Amino acid sequence: MSQKLILDASFHLLLQQIDQEIASDALKQGCPHPGCKGKLHRADYPRSPMGLSPDFRDLYDLRISFCCSICRRRTTTVTVRFFGRRWYPAPLFILLSLLTLGINQRRLTQVKRHFGFVASESTWRRWRGWWRTIFVQTPFWQQEKGRAPPTPELNRGPFPRVLLNPLKGKFKEKIPLLLHFLAPLTAGNLRAV
Repeated sequence: MSQKLILDASFHLLLQQIDQEIASDALKQGCPHPGCKGKLHRADYPRSPMGLSPDFRDLYDLRISFCCSICRRRTTTVTVRFFGRRWYPAPLFILLSLLTLGINQRRLTQVKRHFGFVASESTWRRWRGWWRTIFVQTPFWQQEKGRAPPTPELNRGPFPRVLLNPLKGKFKEKIPLLLHFLAPLTAGNLRAV
């Protein structure tokens, strides 16, 4: 795992660009609610991301969202920068979740030294628990698991490493692909996070 990834400005800019493209597509399609063909207007809301270097916080301070001009319902697009309502941005959530060794204070200190962010032991345990219990039961995973070649790891993990390993490319290229794959879990429409 490359510790330089989370400290690389081009990585964070790439994620912001992907989110902008997703938002642009949603804007062109208009209101997604049944029976409404209203025009969408930007209605972003602020986020206060934890764990990021101050150099990159401005890239995570707004969550792209829209409001319909007719029905007034909010439409929040999928994203690769955020993972549901978690305080930590999606890249940090994934990077910390990728660590499969036991959770202890020494490893948390190493994470701080190598990646530059702090997460508590309880946060790490909660995230690992989410992958092991909630994620594997989501309709999203049940559908996607059926499309993948069957392996024992698909049923028991460790997640998200099982999802990252088959992706092509270097680690820096795999993380945006994994975030894009998991993006349907981020809009709230699947109620998975």
